[in-house]
Amino acid sequence: MTTLALTNLAVVRMMAARLMLRDDVPGPGVRKLGIVSAVVSVGCALPLVLGIHHLALVAGLGLASMGLLVWICLRLLSPAMAVSVVGVALACSSLMTALSVTAGFQLEITRALARLNGHVLLTKYGLDFFEYEAVADAWRAREPVIAASPFAYSMVAVVHEPGASDDEDGDDGEPSAADEDDAPPAGPSIVIGKGLDPVRAAELDGFREVLGTGDPVAVLRPGDTRHVPGIVLGKGLAARLRAEVGSRVRVVVPAEVTGRDEPPGPARHAPFEVLDILSTGTSELDRNLALMHISAAQALFFREGRVTGIEFELTDPELAEEVAATMTAELPPLYRISTWKETNSPMLIGLAQIRATLALVLGLMVVVSASSLIASLLLLVRRKRHDIAVTMAVGGSRSLIFWVFEAVGLLAGLMGAVLGLGLGGLYCLVIDAFRYPLGGDVYPVDHLPVVVQPIDALGPAGAAVLLCALASGPVAMLAARVHMLASLQR
Repeated sequence: MTTLALTNLAVVRMMAARLMLRDDVPGPGVRKLGIVSAVVSVGCALPLVLGIHHLALVAGLGLASMGLLVWICLRLLSPAMAVSVVGVALACSSLMTALSVTAGFQLEITRALARLNGHVLLTKYGLDFFEYEAVADAWRAREPVIAASPFAYSMVAVVHEPGASDDEDGDDGEPSAADEDDAPPAGPSIVIGKGLDPVRAAELDGFREVLGTGDPVAVLRPGDTRHVPGIVLGKGLAARLRAEVGSRVRVVVPAEVTGRDEPPGPARHAPFEVLDILSTGTSELDRNLALMHISAAQALFFREGRVTGIEFELTDPELAEEVAATMTAELPPLYRISTWKETNSPMLIGLAQIRATLALVLGLMVVVSASSLIASLLLLVRRKRHDIAVTMAVGGSRSLIFWVFEAVGLLAGLMGAVLGLGLGGLYCLVIDAFRYPLGGDVYPVDHLPVVVQPIDALGPAGAAVLLCALASGPVAMLAARVHMLASLQR
């Protein structure tokens, strides 16, 4: 750039900043607002940091942070510009927080599904998937596969047996603490029974974390002559059955779901001991899932050593379609391959629609806040007509006036975006620390998740700056057309 261009740029920046800043000292009300907001913010933030989670503290911190935002703008900017910057900041923070929450929902659900279902599912047409060990080992050795977990699956009925012994040998008959409850025994629950190899399933990312003990080998215990097999119940299922660790349950496989053409016979059933409680963070899974050792599941579900399929976890979930295409090309047509996106497409489509709707609705707030900048700039032009005329009289060009007011809009949008990112980041930190509980009957996860992605932060900020630049353009053109002589005579 030439020296003249750099000089003009410096003049534009200086004049734009001067037009935005206050001409007078803020009144006592502004100072009181800053002091009160700061005190309330500290008073609400400290208990949250110390682990005292209460909704009133979160609400107080949110309101106090807005008060600090208003104080900063009123302290530095003229009242008209402060209103516009506050609007842009609140719009950016709201959109950033909403997008981060929806991203958190998507990530939490994806993680929960991967912990128990992997990213690529391999099944076989027919009822003869006996070669699962060789297939799992072959693909586990290839990148980007990091886990290959065979599983046996069936719909089952789980019944709590409060009168049964829950100790290891099953002979003393003493009731557990749960059995001493005066409440009537819970009825059977129809859930998903899933058998896993604990050693292979332990390679699934996050699988150990969803178990209470964190030891799959200990809790997914196969049956032997001294012990009944172990079972892991989802926490929602355990609460519905009024079962706890050490309780005895009976798992029943109705004859109609055995998958054979022979006439239905008596239902298959076997006793299990509850060795752990599962907490995936996804309410639907926690209410409808029971895990057991793969050998116990094979004996109960199929009465033979086959499996339903193999679940593969990848280094990156987005590689699922590529890996599925490779498997389809290399494996015989007897096998069927699907990805986690195909299996859960209704849920993922719903989340994408919610995210798009939130972005559209809250994005209108950014449009409205940017449009309010037009009124502030028009008021600024009206008040500074004499100054504009003086600038022209001393040699300032109309293009210089245009770029000065355009720079005012850009600076207002940039300041609002920066303050909005800071406020939105604070809201996201508070939501993440508070872990607001959600109703399991309505929401797919048990708490309000939040994940800040770069696009969710930079997208609203960039949109705000762009819209403010566009909104200030017509006003800047109006300022550049101010009649010099008429304005000087006033």
